[in-house]
Amino acid sequence: MVRQTLHKLERKEATEEDLRGAQDDLARSIVGEQEVAGIDIVTDGHARWDDILTPFARHITGFEIGGLLRWFDNNVYYRRPVCVGDLEWGGPSSVDAWRFAHSVASKPVKAVLPGPITFARLSVDEHYGTHEELVLAIARVLAQEAFELEAAGARYLQIDEPALLDAPEDLALAKKALGIITGELKPSATEVTLATYFGDAKRLGEEIYDLPADVFGFDLVAGPENRAIVDALPGGKKVQAGVVDARNTKLEDKDDLARDIVTLAERFGADRVRVAPSSGLEFLPREKARAKLLHLAQAARRAETNGG
Repeated sequence: MVRQTLHKLERKEATEEDLRGAQDDLARSIVGEQEVAGIDIVTDGHARWDDILTPFARHITGFEIGGLLRWFDNNVYYRRPVCVGDLEWGGPSSVDAWRFAHSVASKPVKAVLPGPITFARLSVDEHYGTHEELVLAIARVLAQEAFELEAAGARYLQIDEPALLDAPEDLALAKKALGIITGELKPSATEVTLATYFGDAKRLGEEIYDLPADVFGFDLVAGPENRAIVDALPGGKKVQAGVVDARNTKLEDKDDLARDIVTLAERFGADRVRVAPSSGLEFLPREKARAKLLHLAQAARRAETNGG
């Protein structure tokens, strides 16, 4: 419905209000599907986003929107931001969308931001001249967005940093940049998840846990070697284990998933383990994504029944 409305908008057969209505309907439906499946912390499924960078770049003074590029090794694309001047926060990019999802949800709603390393590495810098300056400028803008999300009531914030996996040289910079973002949040008010996916974090090693986050998300499908890093989870931190393949329509065996979840819960305690898809489910047909979530939730309940 959203895509059809976009086409109509291009032909001037629909209005911006029509588009917002279609996006509201889609977000409401996605939130409802997650709640019916039994997901404990939901999102709006990025119902209003073409990709994770463009909605933010459009609200940041100093960015222009460039051409299409492939999103990592997936068959989807994003529009490459081009930095042409000093970056300044130009108003909220995700707050209204979070508020709407929160208004139609009965479960907590997680807000999602692109990480400053990923944002910078997938952008073109025609202004700052150094990677570090661009990353820190982006971090300062995202810090304002995070502050506004918390002020709106968001208590769960996920920062997506898939590009960090191939940039171990950025680890110290990531710590500084993420510190700028989390430094705007009230202590213990908002739980911050640092999510990596599309590979393993072995080049980062256990130093990834030096980054300022409460929960660390790992893709255990595309990065099976992440299990060794998960085993080193420090006390006081939580893990978001990506145990369901978000890029393959084949359904996992619920017994296998349940055993995996039980193992994690026995290792760290159930209160320190979250289970999730390996990445966002936007790569799958809608009905397959829905089935994956249902399988995951059922496996988690089975694990709980079996003592996980």
